Amino acid sequence: MPLAQVCQWFSRLSVVLPAMLAVAWLGACSPRYDWRTIQSGEGGYAALYPGKPTSAARDVAIAGHKLPMTMEAARVDDMLFAVGVVTLPADDAALRREALAAMQSGLLANLGVHAGEPARTRAVTIQSADQPARPLDGIEVEASGVSPQDQLPRRLTARLVAVGTRAYQAVVLESGDGARDQRHAEQVEQFLGGFHPY
Repeated sequence: MPLAQVCQWFSRLSVVLPAMLAVAWLGACSPRYDWRTIQSGEGGYAALYPGKPTSAARDVAIAGHKLPMTMEAARVDDMLFAVGVVTLPADDAALRREALAAMQSGLLANLGVHAGEPARTRAVTIQSADQPARPLDGIEVEASGVSPQDQLPRRLTARLVAVGTRAYQAVVLESGDGARDQRHAEQVEQFLGGFHPY
C-alpha cells in the first residue's frame, strides 16, 4: 500500500471517531528485511524498522481535539510497519487515556473486524529509549478482519502507549495469505519489541 494510502488509513482515525491504525540475526535469515534503528527526534521515539521508512504528517481528531499526527512507515511485501505519534495539547493523564482509547478504536474500525472475531488486548510493558530505560504501561492489540476496501484478510498487531504530551501507536499490518498464519511472527515481534518512546 503506498504511503499516501497508509496515511489515509491512519487518518481515518479522525473520520471514523467517535463512531472509528531485535535481534540482528533475524535479519540475516530473511534478506528482504534490512533492519535498522531509526531515531525520531520530532516524534520522540526510537524504532527498529525492516527498511527505510517514509514520513508523513496530518491532523487527526482525538478526544474532541484536532491534533497533529506524524507517521513513519516501511513496507516489506504484504506487511506494513508503522509508528504514529499524536501530540497532545497538555501533559494530562485523562487526555492520554482518551487518546489511547480513540487510537485503538480507530485502528480496529479501519481493519474491518468481524463481530465473531473480537480483538484481543493485553497489558504490556514497553521500555523507554531513556538510559537507563524506564518501563512504561502499554496496551497490545491483536485483531483480524477483512479490509472493506479490497476484501483481503488483514491482521493487525499494535502496541499503544502515552508519555507526557505524546500518544504512540506502533503497528504491524499483515495483508493477504500471511494474515492467516504465524509465518511473520518473528518480524512482528522484532518491530514491536524494537519500539521505544522517549
